[in-house]
Amino acid sequence: MKNLLYLKRYVKMHPNNRMGWYLLGKEYEADGQVGKANYCYNRAGDIYEAFEHSKVPADVLKDYEAKVMEMAHKREQKIRRWRYSLLGVALLFLIMMRSVTAPSDQDRLMAQNDRSEPAATTNSTDADNSPQKKPPFRMPLAFTAIELSYGSDETGDAVTRYMQQQTQGTAPDKAVVLGMQKADKWLLWEPELPVMYTLAEGDNPGQTLVQSYDAKNCHCKPGQLQHYQKEAGEWMRQQEQLAAMQTAISHYQMAKGTLPAQPNQLEAPFPSNWLSGSTETMNQTFTALRALQSSGKLPAEAAAGMDGEAAQIMASTLGGHPYFKQPLEIIVDKKKHRLAVASGSVLLRNYEVGLGGAKTPEGTFNISIKVMNPNGKSDGDFGSRGMQLSDSHYAIHGTNEPDSIGTDESLGCVRMDQADVEELFDMIPLGTKVTIANNVLPGKVWVPEKRFETSKSQNQTDPNTVYHWLD
Repeated sequence: MKNLLYLKRYVKMHPNNRMGWYLLGKEYEADGQVGKANYCYNRAGDIYEAFEHSKVPADVLKDYEAKVMEMAHKREQKIRRWRYSLLGVALLFLIMMRSVTAPSDQDRLMAQNDRSEPAATTNSTDADNSPQKKPPFRMPLAFTAIELSYGSDETGDAVTRYMQQQTQGTAPDKAVVLGMQKADKWLLWEPELPVMYTLAEGDNPGQTLVQSYDAKNCHCKPGQLQHYQKEAGEWMRQQEQLAAMQTAISHYQMAKGTLPAQPNQLEAPFPSNWLSGSTETMNQTFTALRALQSSGKLPAEAAAGMDGEAAQIMASTLGGHPYFKQPLEIIVDKKKHRLAVASGSVLLRNYEVGLGGAKTPEGTFNISIKVMNPNGKSDGDFGSRGMQLSDSHYAIHGTNEPDSIGTDESLGCVRMDQADVEELFDMIPLGTKVTIANNVLPGKVWVPEKRFETSKSQNQTDPNTVYHWLD
């Protein structure tokens, strides 16, 4: 309903914006108002055909459009009559006021004396020193990712966000919309997501230009597309780092009852290593992410012109907020031997793992311990990393038996390849939720060529403890 009202106002201000009419039609269609939706689709013209891959609805009733115009005409007549009535009342009121308050000769003399005195002037120095409002921060390029399906609700949401930023003066010069494949309920955050289309401001006020990169319909410049994909890869890596920091801040607050004051509180030595380390991006955006966790919104300076790298990172996502809205979590599929990292309905990773069949417990846990070299060395039974599941004898860890990956040879623990477990250790904070179930993940495995990795400075080993996980 909020989008519907906004878009009605938008097309009233910009009646020639076909994208606005298309989005308004989608809102009417979702609300069950088919006649109004078809009317909007006809106003959208080729924008409708580009996104829906079909012709504009031909069954719009002629009398429906005539009725809409007739209602608008009657409404305009009613408003005009109301304005005339108000004008008449106002004139009558002014005439009455003039007769009651006509100035006397003495009043006129006093007024003339007042005008002869010099008027007070504003101190120019004070005016020059008044704080100047920073202009809204605008990026040359911003990104978002949605389901790879033209005409979906997410398509409309992406364009609506861009149009809202246009009205606020914060729209990027160009927004790139990436497409994610869907598997059951999951959207797959795979490496090198394809570019679906771009959004840009037109030459006329309120105009939004859409350039499709659908292979069937696009006459694209390959070099330009490669540039977008290269920048998109960097944006995806940044969003993963923000998600790790956001998740760590959230779990720290739940455990301690307060927010961390500095990033180094999340990078303490074992056993308080909420994060295995950090990146430049994570440190730059800590203050903004802390404010987001505290109040649900970014600090004012981030929204209205914050300087520096943090502002650029925030503005690099369409809408000006981090892409991932929900904490990271781990999901293990016993039947398919998969371990995924998810945020809401988006799967960021899907690893192949070794399990223990019926010996691997099902249920919900959390990461209670993160330790490096749990056997005192990187090539022990538990490999170079271990993450314990709640207060149990089960863990996610590495292995010195790589051939057991994809099988049920463990005593119940989750075994991972060394490169995979080291990436997971860096990506997942203490407190992360872990769900173990059957047949809940896609079978496709994907990891990026450039792994998620943090810079580590603290001691994360535990030489005084012998771990007896059920390997």
